[in-house]
Amino acid sequence: MTRWRAAVFLLFLFNGIGTGTWASRTPAIADGLGIGVIHMGGLITGMPMGSILAILVSSHVLHALGVRWTMRLALGVSALGLAGVGVAAGILGSYPLTFAAFIVYGFGNSLANTALNVEAAEIDREGSRTLLPLFHATWSIGTFAGSGLGALAAGAGLALPVHLGMSAALLVVGAALFVSLLPAVQVDEPRHAPTTFGERTRVWLEPRTLLIGVMVLGAAFTEGTATNWLALSMTEDRAFTPEGAAGILALFTGSMTVGRIAGGGAVDRFGRVAVLRACFGLAAAGVLIVVLVPSAVGIGAGVVLWGLGASLGFPLGVSAAADVPHNAAARVSAVAAVASIAFLSGPSIIGLLGERVGLLGAFLLVVALLVVALSVSSAARRPA
Repeated sequence: MTRWRAAVFLLFLFNGIGTGTWASRTPAIADGLGIGVIHMGGLITGMPMGSILAILVSSHVLHALGVRWTMRLALGVSALGLAGVGVAAGILGSYPLTFAAFIVYGFGNSLANTALNVEAAEIDREGSRTLLPLFHATWSIGTFAGSGLGALAAGAGLALPVHLGMSAALLVVGAALFVSLLPAVQVDEPRHAPTTFGERTRVWLEPRTLLIGVMVLGAAFTEGTATNWLALSMTEDRAFTPEGAAGILALFTGSMTVGRIAGGGAVDRFGRVAVLRACFGLAAAGVLIVVLVPSAVGIGAGVVLWGLGASLGFPLGVSAAADVPHNAAARVSAVAAVASIAFLSGPSIIGLLGERVGLLGAFLLVVALLVVALSVSSAARRPA
């Protein structure tokens, strides 16, 4: 169990570094291609295209290959896509090739995200404490490190291809060193009774799974909007320097990390549903402050609330999806897939809205989705 937990923690960390790296360099990607907000939003739609393909096959790939080979495949593809974005935007200046690289990265990232959450939910269910928020805290630490290094790289003038290439190499190292620590068994074998293709597909029709998916959609959209657009919104709408904008993103990821570190204990004490409702309220308040208050201090306070509020919706949704052991992997895959859609398509939607009303105005959509997530949060209650 110790080696298993350690491997999942480390792989969450590496995956987070990859996300924080490219998200912190969105201004450099836009500059390299000579594009504005609307075209950047269109560019990022490449990721949900790759993610949708991964969503269609993730639970079946896990069942066929097992988690080790699934993670090797996912991290390798993610590294290829991340390095490709750096070369296509930073050297070739090619919008189509950068778009294609985002498709590749979206596929690998979504597949890795699903596999890691399946393993984390299994560990959470077999243990005596709520650990899923802590696993996601490790991912947040990775994004914090990635975005922080991105701020330093931007300040030092490090070339985009070099920076993204180094992060891609780190993903390859993770695949080589740590995937072998994961259990060798295939998903559902022998820890639980094997499932059929039809059983794994029918989870998409279960009312409770669908409601958890709606909740996770709002939570992931909230987190993904900040990860992908917060830095650029500060430079576009609040006249921050690129270094300052990257620092705001680092503040968000740092606050989210704190929330996830403390989240497991809060859930064990107050219950999953109560914690979720508090988080969605904090996140909505934080987004509104960022949108409405122009001062740097106000923005900083709002970002802290946004980060704390965004910290637990996704991990607790995954935990809720795994409450029933039989076919839990398929349910977790479904919820993780919905989260991937929100993480990857949400930024594109925000970008398109941002071109019309400004990025800060587009953030109001996040508030609306948080209200929806709050209204269905009771679905996360453990079945009797």
